[in-house]
Amino acid sequence: MRPDESRAVLIGVAEYPDGGTFDSVEGASYNVLRLKELLTDPTYAGFHPKREYTRTMLNPHASEGIRAAIKRAAEQATDVLFVYYVGHGSRVGAERELYLTTCTTASGESVETTGLRYTTLRDLLRAARARVVVLVLDCCFSGLATKVLGDGDALAEDELLEQDKAAEDVDEGVIDGVCVLASSGPTQTSEASDKASATNYTAFTGHLVAVLENGDGDTTPLLLGELFRRTEKRMGRFSVGHQPLMATVGTATNLVMRQASAPPPEPVSTPALAPLAPPDSVSLASDAQADAGPPIGLLSWLPDGTIVVHDPEYADRIIGLRGRPAPPAVQDDTPTEADMAQEDKHDGH
Repeated sequence: MRPDESRAVLIGVAEYPDGGTFDSVEGASYNVLRLKELLTDPTYAGFHPKREYTRTMLNPHASEGIRAAIKRAAEQATDVLFVYYVGHGSRVGAERELYLTTCTTASGESVETTGLRYTTLRDLLRAARARVVVLVLDCCFSGLATKVLGDGDALAEDELLEQDKAAEDVDEGVIDGVCVLASSGPTQTSEASDKASATNYTAFTGHLVAVLENGDGDTTPLLLGELFRRTEKRMGRFSVGHQPLMATVGTATNLVMRQASAPPPEPVSTPALAPLAPPDSVSLASDAQADAGPPIGLLSWLPDGTIVVHDPEYADRIIGLRGRPAPPAVQDDTPTEADMAQEDKHDGH
């Protein structure tokens, strides 16, 4: 991914009007802030951390603000466009159209005027200039968004495949396409708290973050498709009550979400240590030799502060030095200023 040519918009709605039908989603704020930390970390996806590249929107009041932010990002991004939303989702009308709520949405009846219609968001993403578009929805009924790849006019699938073919002619390593991740199926609600694994996040994002973070020992890059599969497996292991979905066209699932880690260092063998000679077998050649410092390579220091002696002869010298009596203390007869002042005082009488 090229950070200067990529954009991310992370939207979280945690608060809703008092007395309305939508409860607060306390995990939404945690989701957005932690995802921004991970996405902008060079060891992960590597998005640019500045606001004009990675935008966070917490508790937006109007759908127009969300639409404007995504439209701007879609116009600017030429490499990767990443859009994330967490909050309440609502189905409206006979067609059961998906709407994304804002913090002014009090009920399903008002969502058409205060929320963002999913087809509006879909059209913004279809018009994006980016070679890779990723949409992650953590809300009820978010699986409706995966139908975007099945409708004949929702995504120009043939056109995308042609772009893939043209890109392969230029660079075999290029990634191109669209990927949608949804926290639940078209008729399922999504859990607003990650009770099973006891985190501050919502259920879907909590498990997704856990998979992203737990990369110790994984020396290969974690791709978007594998991130989803591991998240889905983890949610099943924790018995989360809704099934995440993924829909994709092209090779967008090959987007790197966590860089490869360095392999663990090879263990270093410790050289065999020579035993120390008993004190009565030590003989020093001369005082000058005993006072000399150790030759290079005869000593080494372990992390716990232990000194290891590798040379038997030098070990003998150390033991011999330990057996020598300590030199007597030297008396310092140099007069101090106080002594001189006292002498001057006596001379004055």
